[in-house]
Amino acid sequence: MNGFYEMKLSNAAFLILATAIVSSECAARTIEMVCKNQRREYAVKFIEESRRLITSASDGPIEYTVLAVEKSKNRLYVSGLTVNNGPTFRAIFAPTRKLEFFADNQLFQTDKCR
Repeated sequence: MNGFYEMKLSNAAFLILATAIVSSECAARTIEMVCKNQRREYAVKFIEESRRLITSASDGPIEYTVLAVEKSKNRLYVSGLTVNNGPTFRAIFAPTRKLEFFADNQLFQTDKCR
């Protein structure tokens, strides 16, 4: 093969790869909601690319461990563990917005969110 054509092919391959990387980075997003329980209001942020869920209240941010993400066209559920051997959680960003907490496989608290 001619060196000129090989260079053109490698440049084209690079451009396709670069476009794919930029497109996937643009698709990753941060989803946020504000939730409220009996004690206070707090922010919840899910960073899709790094699969991180962070809650922020007046006492500072807390990062929960994400174990599973269920995502479809109309649905986004994020599940995992809270801190210090606390309950498990399920953050529902779509179709509704709420944060649920479970202990011993039983739902014990639901915080409404907007």
